[in-house]
Amino acid sequence: MSYAHEPTTGAKSWANRTRLVIGTALAGTFLANGVDAQESGNGEREGSWAGEIVVLGKRDGYVVQEGSSATRTSTPLLKVPQSIQVINSSLIRDQDRRSLADALVNVSGVVASKPEEAHTSQSLIRGFRSEIFLDGLPAYATNALVDPTSLVGVDRIEVVKGPTSTVYGGGAGAPLGGLINIVSVRPAERAEAYVAFRTGRWSTINPYADVNVPITDGIALRVTGELQTADSWTDYFHTERLSIQPSIAFGLGSPTRLTIMGKYDRREALEFTGLPQDAALAGTIRRDAFPGATSGQPKTTISNKLLTAELQHRFSKDVGLTVTARYYENIANRYGTFTYVDFGAEGRPADIEPTSYPIFKLYQPQSGNEFTADANLLVNTNMIGGEHNILVGANYDRTNSLNKLNFVSTSIGRIDLADPKYNLSYGAIPTDGNFADDKFNTVAVYVQDQATSGPLHLSGSLRYTSTKIKRVRNTGVLNFKETYNRLIPRVGATLDFAKGVALFAGYATGFRGAVTFNALPGQEIKPETSESYEAGVKFALNDAHLWGSVAVYQLERRNVAVAVAGQPGVSVQTGKQRARGFEVDVTWEPLRSLSLLANYAYTDAIVSQDTTIAVGSDLPRVPKHSGRVATHYRFRSGAAKGLSLGAGVTGRTSRENFLPNRGRVPGYATVDAQASYNFDPFTLTASFANILDERAFDTFQYLAPVVNPTQPRSAYIILRMNL
Repeated sequence: MSYAHEPTTGAKSWANRTRLVIGTALAGTFLANGVDAQESGNGEREGSWAGEIVVLGKRDGYVVQEGSSATRTSTPLLKVPQSIQVINSSLIRDQDRRSLADALVNVSGVVASKPEEAHTSQSLIRGFRSEIFLDGLPAYATNALVDPTSLVGVDRIEVVKGPTSTVYGGGAGAPLGGLINIVSVRPAERAEAYVAFRTGRWSTINPYADVNVPITDGIALRVTGELQTADSWTDYFHTERLSIQPSIAFGLGSPTRLTIMGKYDRREALEFTGLPQDAALAGTIRRDAFPGATSGQPKTTISNKLLTAELQHRFSKDVGLTVTARYYENIANRYGTFTYVDFGAEGRPADIEPTSYPIFKLYQPQSGNEFTADANLLVNTNMIGGEHNILVGANYDRTNSLNKLNFVSTSIGRIDLADPKYNLSYGAIPTDGNFADDKFNTVAVYVQDQATSGPLHLSGSLRYTSTKIKRVRNTGVLNFKETYNRLIPRVGATLDFAKGVALFAGYATGFRGAVTFNALPGQEIKPETSESYEAGVKFALNDAHLWGSVAVYQLERRNVAVAVAGQPGVSVQTGKQRARGFEVDVTWEPLRSLSLLANYAYTDAIVSQDTTIAVGSDLPRVPKHSGRVATHYRFRSGAAKGLSLGAGVTGRTSRENFLPNRGRVPGYATVDAQASYNFDPFTLTASFANILDERAFDTFQYLAPVVNPTQPRSAYIILRMNL
């Protein structure tokens, strides 16, 4: 399966260089952070300036052979000495992926946070927390509040596994376990637009659209938006979501482009806090029960506002500058009522009422703002016996984060989750509690060299980071003010073993401030660090239409805060956690009409050193085995022309829900399917989730061991019209 692409030159006008052939569900993409090309035989693409645009033919397949998130430059994945997988917009469309968690099942070794738990847990890569970046810049927030509300404005999702601290940072530091970089669609020269409407089970109402308009030669405007309201398989859990993403691009002469992107999203729902683990798994309570007050409880709201400016300038065909800056605001007001089976004698169900639980309430307002900027210069040169793509950069980040927790220790009443009556009232909003006021200031410089000499490709990067962290809490023993200065290396190599086959190995380190460390006055506070070793093989067998990677790795997290026996609320940084694993990601497209995807991960993530938790305990939420197989077929001729069919199976084994380990959540497998028919300018799609109606549970992080019921069998219809 091949796709034509047109090389770019500095002599062409900006308008010509930004032409796109529209062939994806999002009506084409303006790739400012890398090239999403099916064929990478053109050696000029390696280490290319991130601003170059490749004109693509019609893209129905899922293969992406170049990415920018691992190196901040557009580099063939075959030559990156680190595991990286890319989900393109065609895959998002064909599988009807509506959330980041839905999309990430297509990548091995990832445990994604679902939208209803985005304020309580972070997505995991290889057992450790990852960070979500938007267009290469952080949007720092407590946990995963920046999880995108909509995938309508997303061109692709790049997942980099292992530490990425040498070229990324901000907020409290950089990713210890991996990076999820969400790349937005950009303005394009050709006028294109579509509107769509999705409806189905759970009273889902979901209009969305993508409109791209060229204003004048060299100026283009794009707006994407989505609105969704839906009920849920959980009683009283009704969600409303809104996302708007405008962007405008200016061609400031042939070698220069300025892109300004805005984003606003808002989520609103009565907060779901999970079902008690033991009773839910035993089947003694209703899986659709709402474990809290249904009267007088305000809805939890999360809103994000972002404004990003990106300037790219080509000094010559071998020298390019990229400067990006962003201002970000997050506001989250959380109102929760929940079960807490360990909260004193009151928290335990009475023998005569084994399914009746006391309900407690909390109010947790959170807010944050961040200004971040990155500037880097890429130079392509020949010297010292080979080709070098040298990137020199600097970034600055200033983040403020305020988190409050107002909690009432007296229950507001009891609810029988086997036969809920829903007669509890939230009452007055709590006003007493704790707060944490965090301020982070980071200044960093970095250098990276990607060198090629014959079949050998070497990559090395070094970053010096100075991070100032100030934490103030109303419980004084936890206050601290620290400055971390750290030199962070990463090295790796790939060897072209045969045509389209490369062996790779890499070493990387991670660095993050200990922002949740509860220390005594005068106690040394160290940053959390990670160290990763990885090796494997990557293949891009274009003649066989087979692409993918196989990797083995070991990743260790150090300076983990652990509790001190006999001193409640106090920790020391003596803990360690370790993950080892094996991963496979494969895409096979033997026909232009057929795509087959498969991934598998074996992840052994454990506590390797601690003072109160048993060494060898499994890290929570991480299955030992997980994987997915999916296929999609497109009829291109005959009576069925315009029809496409897809299906997939996703599975994971049991996993722990909590540390210390207190019981495993059983594994499960679900089947999804899609059918679509195109009759220009319309496309009608039917999407099915959990076809076999597997009644399983997912882990859920909310104060105590609770679980989240998985989505039952569901069906949706989408009608889309290209304008």
